[in-house]
Amino acid sequence: MTNVVHARDADTLVEPAIELVRTWLERAAELETPADRATMEQLEGVVTDPDGVAFVMQFVDRVVRPDDNRVAAAQLASIVETMTLPGFLSGVDKTLLRAGAVVGKFLPAVVMPLARRRMRSIVGHLVAPAEQDKLERHLAAQRTSGYALNVNLLGEAVLGEREARRRLDELLGLLDQPDVDYVSVKISAVASQLNHFAHDESLHRVTERLRVLVDKAAAVRPPTFVNFDMEEYHDLDLTLDAFMAVLGEPAYTSVDAGIVLQAYLPDAFPAMTRLVEWANARHATGGGEVKIRLVKGANLAMEKVDAAIHGWEQAPYGSKLEADASYK
Repeated sequence: MTNVVHARDADTLVEPAIELVRTWLERAAELETPADRATMEQLEGVVTDPDGVAFVMQFVDRVVRPDDNRVAAAQLASIVETMTLPGFLSGVDKTLLRAGAVVGKFLPAVVMPLARRRMRSIVGHLVAPAEQDKLERHLAAQRTSGYALNVNLLGEAVLGEREARRRLDELLGLLDQPDVDYVSVKISAVASQLNHFAHDESLHRVTERLRVLVDKAAAVRPPTFVNFDMEEYHDLDLTLDAFMAVLGEPAYTSVDAGIVLQAYLPDAFPAMTRLVEWANARHATGGGEVKIRLVKGANLAMEKVDAAIHGWEQAPYGSKLEADASYK
């Protein structure tokens, strides 16, 4: 059974909700340090500058990622020559970039480590190292500071089974970390070459992998919370089916878990209705709790390209107004 909130009941929640958010904001302001404020102002510059995000993505993919300093130096020169340097960079940073683009061609082994270090100082706090000893120190420090973390291994959809198994092993390794109590996983990260026209076969492969992960998460003490993440639209039904199939099995009915829904998809509301009805029935018979995390959606560019290539109407809503209305 699904609970229904009538409009007149919802009206009584508005003022308390506003007051609650106000207390959060006031408390956050009290706890904010000068270093926190400087970091947030710098991050604000990255996301509000029209050229900021594009520059950072290009720099990370083309300059930070290559292991060969000569390749990275050539890419740095190309970025400086062809892109507008964003406003969040200081005058000193812009001068250093331009100088590095020139000098890096002759001394790549000297210039490129310095360029990478500077970029990491700007956005590096958003990403933690995956190496076990470094990650342990990072997580322990965050826990000591009072933060609870949702750990998500960065990476796109895997291309082959060897990579899928390696990614699953990395996720299982995360569960052994003492300060990890919440992880996110995408089905496209643990099973490769999913064929959505062969739904049952793909579902079988995905659920096999996810059982291994849920088994391990439930076995550690305290249990680790697993959140099923969402990526492209074509993974929506398969993710929902895998989530409900695994957590509906008798061995896992007591497990608490979560799933993400993207509000920029017109399918999100019927998907949520389906999840709520299933979760309520599961919980009514003694099952664990299900958390639905609602996000606006972060793969619009990819969906637009996919639709354009195939001549389809894009899966997400066509405007921010529609996506915001769906979210609310």
